[in-house]
Amino acid sequence: MTQARLMIGDSEHDADMLYLSGIFVPDPWIAVELGGRWHGLFSALEVDRARRTSRLDVVELDTEWRRQARERFGAAAGLAGAAACYLEAHGVTCAEVPAQFPFGCVGVLQRAGIAVRACSGPFFPQRARKRPEEIRELARAERLTARAMGRAIDFLGACSIGDDGVLRHPDRGRARLRAADLRGVIEQWLIARGAVPSHTIVACGRQGADPHNEGRGLLYAHRPIIIDIFPRLTASGYWGDMTRTVVKGRAEPLVAAMHRAVAAAQRAGLEAIGDGVAARTVHRRVQAVLEQHGFTTGVRRGRRFGFFHGTGHGVGLEVHEAPRISDCDDLLCSGQVVTVEPGLYDPRVGGVRIEDLVVVTETGCRNLTRFPRRLEIA
Repeated sequence: MTQARLMIGDSEHDADMLYLSGIFVPDPWIAVELGGRWHGLFSALEVDRARRTSRLDVVELDTEWRRQARERFGAAAGLAGAAACYLEAHGVTCAEVPAQFPFGCVGVLQRAGIAVRACSGPFFPQRARKRPEEIRELARAERLTARAMGRAIDFLGACSIGDDGVLRHPDRGRARLRAADLRGVIEQWLIARGAVPSHTIVACGRQGADPHNEGRGLLYAHRPIIIDIFPRLTASGYWGDMTRTVVKGRAEPLVAAMHRAVAAAQRAGLEAIGDGVAARTVHRRVQAVLEQHGFTTGVRRGRRFGFFHGTGHGVGLEVHEAPRISDCDDLLCSGQVVTVEPGLYDPRVGGVRIEDLVVVTETGCRNLTRFPRRLEIA
């Protein structure tokens, strides 16, 4: 055997390592594919658990390979040295690695006479098409996300409006409500139910003109509030992702028009999705609907306005993964799970974004997000 595939990393943060093994391991370990079978080399701390619960074909203790690496390369070689010794012992002279493989590890492998070739695309391109059990996890994550969104909307509904236009906390003696307060309501609810939120967006007014502004400060009535929730299930690592834009009180005419346009564009995008459809086709359809509603995209006084991001992205073990729904060459196929999230942004008033999570099917798509798109909250 002369060739192998190699990864070194932890499966707590590396989605490919988690996809391969099916277990969370917080410290780096070695994965090697030899002759179509995946071997995992683990420390004494993790090897027994990996043997019981991982999806790997072969699980081995890494102690001996670490010892050989220290004697040959020195202690600084670490797991790269252990991997080099393991590959040498199996007659490997060339290893294919992920594009993000650590550069320092490459040098150790080359010192052992092993050529290293970086993969030109995704290391596991099959990750884009989800297995039935993955879709079930994503659906579960999205159900929790929708319930958390409902919690946020109900909370805003219970708020009052102060004479200064600032929302008042329903449970804290009319204390002025901040973005952090609403974010806390969302995130505490999710954590208690086995999902870890990450940088939840609660962006009020002009802050919402910056699509990934997490939001801070006071929340005001009659201004748009973008709420974007994307938690990760602690048990499996799969993500939910949804966005709604709401106004506590009455939306001004421009914001109401933006919301109608975005809702119409999202419907058009959802209708365009299907097996074999070019991602570019979906994206351009969304753009066309927004333009039909009178909203163009450009730059005004150095700030972007209109619709200036992609229509969607894949979701799985990463919250942003293949495919992309934008002006790109990606092709949609059944089994992919993607977002559809058009938005409009205007630095004068803020932003409006609506996001659902769907499964691509042979005849269209199945929407995993069951939640209304109402703008105004009384």
